[in-house]
Amino acid sequence: MESLVARVYFKTDDVTHEVEDGTPLIDFCDEVDVSLSFGCTEGTCGVCEVTVVEGRDNVSRITDEEKDYLLPEDLEEGMRLGCQVKVRKGEVTLRWKKVKAK
Repeated sequence: MESLVARVYFKTDDVTHEVEDGTPLIDFCDEVDVSLSFGCTEGTCGVCEVTVVEGRDNVSRITDEEKDYLLPEDLEEGMRLGCQVKVRKGEVTLRWKKVKAK
């Protein structure tokens, strides 16, 4: 049986990448040439804040770590922690604030 493919559009860098449904965002960002950074990878530092611009229903549910770290109004606007997000299906558009190169 063929696996289903989700499509992620990294709006900040104008890059599109296809992944298998259910893939954690952090697992494929290194393979893709995007400027999204990760810090602790545990949902406590906020380095990987992203906004799901389109396709909020196509990503995993908000985690307890995200509820603890992000403000309710930010969650309401689609903000997530990239290290906690799994791309479940379909098409997803993400954007984030670029940090300067080290």
